[in-house]
Amino acid sequence: MVTLTALLTVWIWMQLQTATGQGTCPSTPRMQGDFTVEYSFPYFQTHKPIQNIAVNLEDEQFYIGCQNAVVGISIYMNKTWEVKTGPIGSPDCDTCELCNIEADPEDPVDTDNKVLLLDPAGNFLPYLYICGSTQYGICYFIDISSEMPKPNCLYRNKRNSPTYCPDCLASPLGTKVTIVEHARTSLFFVAASVSDTVTQRYPRRSLSVLRPLSTEDGFHIVTNNLTVLPGLRDSYSIDYIYSFSTKDFVYFISLQRENPFKNNSAFQTRLGRLPILITEMWMYREIILECRYNPKRRRRRSENKRETVYNGLQAAHFGQVGKDLANGLSVTEGEDILYGVFAVVNAKGQPQKNSALCAFPLTKVNNAIDDGVEACCKSGTEQLSRGLCHFQPCENFVLLSQNSDENDRCTEKPTLVSKPYHRLDLFNNNMRDILFTSVLVTTIESHTVGHFGTSDGRIIQVTTWVPTTGPGCKPFKTCPSCLNAPSFMDCGWCSGICSKEPECGTQWYKKSCGPVITEFFPKTAPAGGETEVTLCGSEFQSALRPPVIDGKTHIVTVGSGTVCNVLPEKTDKLISFYCRWNFSYFNYELFFLLSFKNILQWLDKCNLALVSNNVQWW
Repeated sequence: MVTLTALLTVWIWMQLQTATGQGTCPSTPRMQGDFTVEYSFPYFQTHKPIQNIAVNLEDEQFYIGCQNAVVGISIYMNKTWEVKTGPIGSPDCDTCELCNIEADPEDPVDTDNKVLLLDPAGNFLPYLYICGSTQYGICYFIDISSEMPKPNCLYRNKRNSPTYCPDCLASPLGTKVTIVEHARTSLFFVAASVSDTVTQRYPRRSLSVLRPLSTEDGFHIVTNNLTVLPGLRDSYSIDYIYSFSTKDFVYFISLQRENPFKNNSAFQTRLGRLPILITEMWMYREIILECRYNPKRRRRRSENKRETVYNGLQAAHFGQVGKDLANGLSVTEGEDILYGVFAVVNAKGQPQKNSALCAFPLTKVNNAIDDGVEACCKSGTEQLSRGLCHFQPCENFVLLSQNSDENDRCTEKPTLVSKPYHRLDLFNNNMRDILFTSVLVTTIESHTVGHFGTSDGRIIQVTTWVPTTGPGCKPFKTCPSCLNAPSFMDCGWCSGICSKEPECGTQWYKKSCGPVITEFFPKTAPAGGETEVTLCGSEFQSALRPPVIDGKTHIVTVGSGTVCNVLPEKTDKLISFYCRWNFSYFNYELFFLLSFKNILQWLDKCNLALVSNNVQWW
């Protein structure tokens, strides 16, 4: 027989267990992010692959060149106009009969876009220049300020012939052009891949500088050109990959073999430089660029890694550097940088799926060029070759006398600096199964963000020294992960979803997360004693740092305002929150008011009412 005393003892023990907060919060796994989210972007579909893009930032338009067409596109991805550049002989072609140039019977009928550039003097000359692979590479300009843009011919029959053609600019084998505004004139710096066929009839040149005539019907050759020597034009190919300019120079980057007389010699990446102020070909300089991976000795032994020279540039971008990466490169924030994605290119010219990213500070590259030329023209026991034997006969540097003004002539010829300028792979040999095909680098705040296209159609985004960014905030599934996303992503919490502020139709929180309460213990409390309360849920601490929980950062009131003292030593910051308060009367439904504040700054107050198991917000 159970006595009344025993029953009373059991009842008191049960109440004490409840009142001291012995209830256990269930551990519910929560997915922090979903990186399989698909995004829908506006787009414009072309019938043929895009070959060139030009962006007009002032008018918020861009232009695309593809086979047989050049199209103007609005920022809303709507076609505003189109100029047909082929097929040759088609009645729909807008450029085919415009210049009255004889047809090349060996030309294909389809016209590939080789040049698509805006005039840098856009306020005075709102022209878009286009050049194609057919009709001997002649060019056209389109006045993009007109309502119905039409092509205009940059070719005059009387000035050109099958043996001399200053208006023939583009090569079907590849052409890179940079337009520079200088002394109220637009200068065209042109680099073209040539062969015997390209240079014999309506000849095009390897390197040349042109300016449009004031009559707007052709070009004037500003200076003597450089062209691959006749015996090498079919055997020695120069693939021009990228061109850009600074205040003082225009640069061309190419991939070519090391030795023009050996068809099995290794490939090299070279950077060529021409000054803008003195557009003379004797001022032309080249230097070899190398992107390397050098493993540390200990790592090399433990991981069986070896040194790698990525000899073949695949794509490049000229831009600036953010503060974070600048510190790593030991350069100044905002300095001009040439970013290049490289691959290992074999003796057949085939790039392998083994990529690297190197950053070349342009100031240091220029110093290496100048120092290399100066060193070659100093007296010494060794005579060095001037190089560029595909453009000019091979010769050694000749020092006429120790102190002669005639030694200045040593620098008055095109010169190759034979010592390579190298940088180290920023990816540290971690892109071994990837072939990069394009690159774009931007700066956002202190970050440097790289966008890389791959041979299998992917786009990879990488932020230097900070976590990677994505196109939106949806991958972050909890409020803390949302608010702790990189600042330049501009993510905030909106009704249970991580989003950008324009996407939120209700209250958008950038600095704080509201607590989520799923359960609390006890449901009742004894009168006249201390009660320890357990709140179950999540987001009990600020998503921002410092992650402190104490009586200053968190305030819990019960009922009409009785303070529940926070117990930081027992609180689990992820799923449970503990506090203790003195209760003077029975209450079978507990009512809590919970507010958080950060010790560094006041955050949005999150007030919640709990009545039994129901959670209400106001």
